[in-house]
Amino acid sequence: MIRLNISQQYAKIEMTTERPYLGIKTTSPKISMETQAAKLEIRQPRGELEIDNRPFRASYGIKDHSEFLRDRAELGRQTALEAVGRIAEEGDRMAAIESGEAAIANIAADANSPPVPEITWAPLEKPIIQYIAHKPEFTPVKGNLTINIQPGTVDYDYRPGEVNIRMAQYPSITMWTTDSTIDLST
Repeated sequence: MIRLNISQQYAKIEMTTERPYLGIKTTSPKISMETQAAKLEIRQPRGELEIDNRPFRASYGIKDHSEFLRDRAELGRQTALEAVGRIAEEGDRMAAIESGEAAIANIAADANSPPVPEITWAPLEKPIIQYIAHKPEFTPVKGNLTINIQPGTVDYDYRPGEVNIRMAQYPSITMWTTDSTIDLST
């Protein structure tokens, strides 16, 4: 009996894979700030203080040169007038013989007894005090802010995956016949 033999070889594929790779490398961003502080310079010029003591000193008799000279001139004029008046009065007293007065003795006695000084109560004048203040001078100096920014970076390293397929064994069908005298049937 003739027998048909069939042999079949299946297809075999060989696959090699390489996984994809994603590497991320980052550098952090950096920020640096430099500041210069603001300044305010304040300058205060000195004020001017004027004190005029002339009225105060004049109220108790101490005067400056011009006032002193003017007062001395007035006092000299007044003393001259009083001396002329006194001399005239003494002359009148000596001329009045009829009064029976010892005129020369009385005039000498009056000249040797000084007059009682007068006490004058008067308020003292205040000194003139004047202060002139000057305005302060302001000089502002602006502050400064410097910002340096260094951005961060992101570096990608991407390698795609690979799939390699190759035929390791191709499919095939082999058929042949064999003749056998022995019937092998099962």
